[in-house]
Amino acid sequence: MMTNNRRRYRNSWVIPLIAVVVIWAVLFLIPVPYYLMLPGSALDVHPMVTVHPKPSGSEKGHFYLTTVAMRKGNIFGWLAAKVDSTYELIPEKEVLGTGGNSEDYDRRQKEIMKESQQDAVLAAFHATSRPVKEKFLGVKVLSLIKNMPAEKVLHKGDLIKEVDGKPVQRAEELVAYLSGKKIGDKVSLAYTREGKPMNDQVVLGSLPGTNGVHRPGLGIQPVTKREVKTNPVVKIEAGDIGGPSAGLMFSLEIANQLEQTDLTQGYQVAGTGTITPDGKVGQIGGIQHKIVAADDEGAEIFFVPADQEVEDTNQKIARKTVQEIGSKMKLVPVHTLGEALSYLKNLPGEKKGKKAA
Repeated sequence: MMTNNRRRYRNSWVIPLIAVVVIWAVLFLIPVPYYLMLPGSALDVHPMVTVHPKPSGSEKGHFYLTTVAMRKGNIFGWLAAKVDSTYELIPEKEVLGTGGNSEDYDRRQKEIMKESQQDAVLAAFHATSRPVKEKFLGVKVLSLIKNMPAEKVLHKGDLIKEVDGKPVQRAEELVAYLSGKKIGDKVSLAYTREGKPMNDQVVLGSLPGTNGVHRPGLGIQPVTKREVKTNPVVKIEAGDIGGPSAGLMFSLEIANQLEQTDLTQGYQVAGTGTITPDGKVGQIGGIQHKIVAADDEGAEIFFVPADQEVEDTNQKIARKTVQEIGSKMKLVPVHTLGEALSYLKNLPGEKKGKKAA
């Protein structure tokens, strides 16, 4: 009798353990058609940017770019997002695009980052009145959308030079030209593949547009291919960080290394925002998560893209987030790189540099 009781006691933990394993598997292993966006990190930009030969000068403070963490959604994340604003659910299609996958997404984000870095270099050199050369090479096919006409003609990496005999230098030019066409129209493409000139015709397919209205398109993810040459030479090594939102902070760091004075003045300066070659700062995604990341790092100033259009929300959401988390960061909305530089140059006094904790 005692032996049976001992056996039952030893086995009593088996069923609860199985239940725990099953619950864990359901919460964390079953995917949902969403991605989770969470606060990422605030990273010192200085080690990422090298200006050579580097002019004299040093930084007593720091510039920080801010990131978000993107994870494939699961049931736990879906439930957590219902009660915790730190978790943000984004539909998978919004992240991956039509017919895309995670590999295409990563490739696209890294290519966009390269383009953003070139924009940052151009903006910084223009802002500091230094000469810079820009040469457009054409529109690169970053990826192909499944079941679209271009899939039968173009390959990843092809470089489109002309459409209907008209030169195209930038992705925006190609998109603008195609927007004047109709779904089903044929266009002639002149492009190169591994340096070899090629010509083909492509029937324009149907792409999702705004307000549910479809638009004509080839069915590619285009990106502008160009060369930017400067003296001194600028190199940016951002590791696995992707996307365009570090543009403003890269520009500030480049300008700081070019200038004879320390723009940081000893302050811990974080921020985000896309940048154009002429220095305009644009809206980004996940601003609330970047505010949290910067505050966790101990940033004192945060540059946020100013809301300009009716649909812009970065400034409003940033202000709300700062209040919700009780941050003491100074929120500074900027329209341009010039505004950010002016703000830094007019900071009161010079603060002793201290690494944020």
